[in-house]
Amino acid sequence: MTSPVRIACFGDSLTEGYGLRPGQALPAVLERLLDEEGMRTRCLNFGVSGDTASDGLRRIDTVLKAVPDAAVVAFGANDCFQGDPVPLVRATLGRIIKTLLDRSIPVLLVGITAALNPDAEYRRAFYPIFTSLAAEHGLDLFPDILVSYSGNPALTLPDGLHPSASGVEAIARDLLPQVRQLALSAR
Repeated sequence: MTSPVRIACFGDSLTEGYGLRPGQALPAVLERLLDEEGMRTRCLNFGVSGDTASDGLRRIDTVLKAVPDAAVVAFGANDCFQGDPVPLVRATLGRIIKTLLDRSIPVLLVGITAALNPDAEYRRAFYPIFTSLAAEHGLDLFPDILVSYSGNPALTLPDGLHPSASGVEAIARDLLPQVRQLALSAR
C-alpha cells in the first residue's frame, strides 16, 4: 500500500480555520474530500492567523521539516489589509515558491483580491501578483480564495471576513480539482 501524499497547506487564517474547530479547517476538509474520492492524502495545516507572506517566509523551514510532497501556498489577505508594499509581497511570495520548487515540491498558488484595502490604486497593483508569479514559475493558480464565500452571510463568520464551516466547505470544493491535480503531480 502506498503512503499518503503529504500536502502542506501553507497560509494565514483562511488556511488555519480561524474561529472553527480543527476538523473544519481548510486542510482537514480538503483531506476529507480527497479521501471520499479514494485518494490517500495527508493535508498538513500550516496556517497561522494574521500571517503575511513575510511571516510565512520566516517559518518555511517548519514546512520543509514536515517533508511535504506538495504545497498549497495561500498568503496575501493580511499583506493587503496592512497595505504592505506590493513589490515586497511579490518578492516574498516568489521566495516562498522558489524555496519549495528548489526542493522539487510542486506548488498550487492561491490568490486573493485586495478587497480589504480601501486604496483602488493599491488593489490594481496587488491583484496581478498572483498571475505573474504563476506564469513566472509555471504554477497552477486558483485566482481568488475570497470568491468562494465572500459577501455571502451564510458562508461567513459574524466578522464578515472569515469563512464559516460552510464557507470553508465552499472553498475546498472550488479548490478540489486543482488540489487533486497537485496530489497526482506529487506521485
